[in-house]
Amino acid sequence: MIISPQQLRKLDAFWVGFLIGLIAPVIVFFAYYKLNYDFIQFNSFVADAFMKSVFAPLLSLCVIINLGLFYLFYWKYLNYAARGVIGATFVYAFIVFIIKIFF
Repeated sequence: MIISPQQLRKLDAFWVGFLIGLIAPVIVFFAYYKLNYDFIQFNSFVADAFMKSVFAPLLSLCVIINLGLFYLFYWKYLNYAARGVIGATFVYAFIVFIIKIFF
């Protein structure tokens, strides 16, 4: 299916990039869990990651997908959506910062 330039311009909004930038790392985190630790429950996996102090680094690695999304939006000249992805990345950076400081 080919997307027309008019349809592509509808995606050029800050909130679209922000929403995609927030959802993509969660999908990557869940995929990592399913591929590597499917034999334990999800809440046990997250609790174990917190106890071993690997939750923040793991979350940081999951956010790398936003780099690819940013370049994809930037390459397609969807600058506002690219800004939204950067905004979502800053939200994740703040979350990782809070986890590192308080946990």
